[in-house]
Amino acid sequence: MPITVEFFVAPDDVTAAGTGPRYRDHGLPAVVFEGFFPDEAVLEWESLFTGKPINRIAESEPRMVVPMANDGFEVFEVGPPLRTLLAGAGALRLGEIADRWAALESRADDEVSSEEAAGILEAVGALAREAVRAGRGLYCWYFAP
Repeated sequence: MPITVEFFVAPDDVTAAGTGPRYRDHGLPAVVFEGFFPDEAVLEWESLFTGKPINRIAESEPRMVVPMANDGFEVFEVGPPLRTLLAGAGALRLGEIADRWAALESRADDEVSSEEAAGILEAVGALAREAVRAGRGLYCWYFAP
């Protein structure tokens, strides 16, 4: 069974914690994907945008809302720095980051092509713009059975 990933916009942690694979009809702006670990991806994206090493970013990001337990489910907030970078990036910049992300050696276990990576970053970028515009958070849940 593949990894299921949902990025979404929510007003707060309590609302975000109430989402997940059993609560998909939450009515929040969201996009769903499969096949990659988003908690690793957001660190890689921020590193690619900023040039900072992943281990420095990982000291504070992503902030867990519902930590992973034995059920394979987790909810986290995409940090404000990355949310702002995604919201402000144009299609050209997102495409560049997508190509670099798809090419990373750490992506060997995930099956995301350059084209899929571009679609993911464009969709998450659109959600980030909506989150910034509405003064809300950008969150993600994933289920890795």
